[in-house]
Amino acid sequence: MFERLRPLPIFKGFAEDALRELAPRLKQRLLAAGEVLFMQGDDGHDCFVILSGALEVITYLNGTELRLEVRKSGEIIGEMALIDPSPRSATVRAVTDSHIVALDEEQFYRVLLSDSELAVEMLRRGTERLRSTSKRMVTDLEAKNLELTRAYEELKAAQEEVIYLNRIQEELAVARRIQKFFLPSTLPQPRGWQSAAFNRGAQAVGGDFYDCIDLPGGNLGLIVADACGKGVPAALFVALTRSLLRAASQAPWAFQGNSGLNPEDMLTGALWVTNDYTAREHGESNMFVTVFYGILQPETGDLIYANVGHDPMLIVSKDGSAVRMLESESLPLGIIEDQTYEPVKECIRPGEIFVGFSDGVTEAMNVSGDMYGMERLLEVVQQNTHMSANELTDTIVQAVDKHATGAPQSDDITILVIKRSA
Repeated sequence: MFERLRPLPIFKGFAEDALRELAPRLKQRLLAAGEVLFMQGDDGHDCFVILSGALEVITYLNGTELRLEVRKSGEIIGEMALIDPSPRSATVRAVTDSHIVALDEEQFYRVLLSDSELAVEMLRRGTERLRSTSKRMVTDLEAKNLELTRAYEELKAAQEEVIYLNRIQEELAVARRIQKFFLPSTLPQPRGWQSAAFNRGAQAVGGDFYDCIDLPGGNLGLIVADACGKGVPAALFVALTRSLLRAASQAPWAFQGNSGLNPEDMLTGALWVTNDYTAREHGESNMFVTVFYGILQPETGDLIYANVGHDPMLIVSKDGSAVRMLESESLPLGIIEDQTYEPVKECIRPGEIFVGFSDGVTEAMNVSGDMYGMERLLEVVQQNTHMSANELTDTIVQAVDKHATGAPQSDDITILVIKRSA
């Protein structure tokens, strides 16, 4: 052991006889890489001289391991606990396989007193370590403070975003309630007729609507419409279109200069006014609305209609065996000015059912991307002609929802059912 200790700088001031006497009394220890020599907070009664290998001094700050320094062969470690009798200020762990010897308090002070330069050097190194540790802690605190400041700013921004989103949600909820007011609160039920309807948006506000308008002469205006797109833009266009159609239908003398219009003229005039205004004033928005507009004369069952770019509506016979489709023959409203509309005449006979709908019904998709389709809709209606208008509406909705189980609603859904008693 004497031969191992003699070349070390720490023992250069030690007398050879004294070192020969000390060497066999020192306790040796072998550490494997990763093995801990002592832990921060342990009582310290020894210091250690590294004969070979390397040991790291580590501490923990806010749960994060921080390496303070690495001591190598020939250096002493753990001496602070002997100079200042207090618990270990850091943890020491072997970086590589290491060979060390321990000095107790008496042996350490013998070495220290044998070499004044060694004492000064240890004092200098201790001061450097304290300065380095303080600087590192200040730097770490500055980094933590910067991190906290950044986190606070991010939290503040996130909170503002949440407040903004909540405000939008509240405004959309108000818009949805207002939009519901555009739909009839109750549907007219002329003698011998049943009417029912359903509307559900794919988003907070929708782009579909239906209407049943009381018209002069006891007639009834039936509207099913679908604005292109979804959400707020479509909802705004729906509000405009619905208001124009209803106003032009109920007060034709104000818009068309004639208080005695027949159903054909009232129908085509209302469509012309609505289309001309939206195409002229809002054509740059590239928005348009598909509309089925029919005027029903309950006394006779006659239906004067125009399908303006909308899906074909259905008239199903009493026993479900026959279906008549009311096809589209015009461009949607809002695309081109000065459109003319040719009304078509149909008749809803006793026991027959009129079914109006938006493409949100036939294009409702399941999780596999399969659309509900016209064929399934026809099957449901033809098999349930015995039902009331309300029951049939509910049955259609249930069938569509069952088909689309597990998939998000892809489009607004609107249904209008009118049934003539047998």
